[in-house]
Amino acid sequence: MRTIGCSFVLLVISLAEGAPVVGLSRRPGASRRLAEEARLYGDLTRLMAFHADILVGTPGQIQSVIVDTGSGRTAFPCTGCGNGCGEHMDPPFNPQSSSTFRWVQCGEKGCNSCSGSKCSYNVRYVEGSSINGEFFEDVLQLGVAQRANQRGPVWMGCHSQETMQFRTQAPAGIMGLNEGGWDVVKALADGPLEKEIFALCLAENGGSMTLGGTNSTWMPTTVPFQWTPYKTNYVLDLNGINFGGLELFSGFVGSFQLDSGTTWSYFPRAQSMKLEEAIREAAKERQVTWVSISCLEATEEEMDRFPNATFRFGNANYTWPAKGYMFLKSTNTWCFSFFTAPPFLLGASFMMNNAIIFDREEKKIGFAPSSCPRFVSRNDLAPGIEELNGPSRNAATSYSEISFAWPQRFLSRWLPWTLMADV
Repeated sequence: MRTIGCSFVLLVISLAEGAPVVGLSRRPGASRRLAEEARLYGDLTRLMAFHADILVGTPGQIQSVIVDTGSGRTAFPCTGCGNGCGEHMDPPFNPQSSSTFRWVQCGEKGCNSCSGSKCSYNVRYVEGSSINGEFFEDVLQLGVAQRANQRGPVWMGCHSQETMQFRTQAPAGIMGLNEGGWDVVKALADGPLEKEIFALCLAENGGSMTLGGTNSTWMPTTVPFQWTPYKTNYVLDLNGINFGGLELFSGFVGSFQLDSGTTWSYFPRAQSMKLEEAIREAAKERQVTWVSISCLEATEEEMDRFPNATFRFGNANYTWPAKGYMFLKSTNTWCFSFFTAPPFLLGASFMMNNAIIFDREEKKIGFAPSSCPRFVSRNDLAPGIEELNGPSRNAATSYSEISFAWPQRFLSRWLPWTLMADV
């Protein structure tokens, strides 16, 4: 799904298609890795999305890509895009500088649209923005060179045109993690990784991502993972909501997609109103002041004393902490991170402060509360984690070095504009 709002589910006009590790069964083949890790950057407050660095080609060229469990393709601008693409935090990918690059040709399996002899894509979204370009195959490495993750061949998209919000976003592109044939997870699981599995851990600033398994150093947990089966597109059946011991809903509530490419979370009106009422009552008990219809004033310590919300998916309980259902808009100002609007889904705000494993081979999702590592800059270090990388030549190392405007689509493609004033 298209990021910072409602991910890539939008309207597709045409598209060619060294720590303990959790839950792995060894695949045959030599030189396979249990898990490969990378930093995530981003937040819900200013950037309103989370992205990873990848190296593409030989030698590797750095590209910042938003991690999106709602779409299944990885794409970004290439040098040939010229004025057709916007300026992003990393230079466009240069196909001529990669010795392993090749265009995907018409007639190859998985290609459903062509431009001349090349396999192409043309995607338009409901709010009006679009991307188009051609598919290519090259090697991709999660993270940067210092991580020493293994490379594998992946189909990716080379933008020849970006319009509207695509031109103004800071990250270069997007990395689709949904089940989509030639997506990154499947491609690398068929190559250097042991298993078709990945995990995300989103913090207030940045986080971590692994492919092939889960590294407990990067996603520390103190309780066992709880597991629930998922349907197509990582859709989960919600069977109850509890708030601080108060049962808000029991029995089947609905089906919700787990979508890291959407900033906020979206519930039917009854669920949103009931959850809002419970939070307001908790604020009243703690003598916390509301500064608007959807925002309150509280310190971080006061927010830590708010009750958790517990969501039941089958026999698994998912903990949604206060710093998840509320986001820090500005100093001591916290606002709801969920709204009433279709499609109903659980976005990045729902995934905060949890290690979440997507096991695509077993068709199940596991989760546990986690102290996810925090990163703001590519130069940051995190306690307990080795230094991951130094700055890449010609790439911004900190968000203070860039001044891109995040598109309103990223806030929410579906959120009624009348509510945006309080966000």
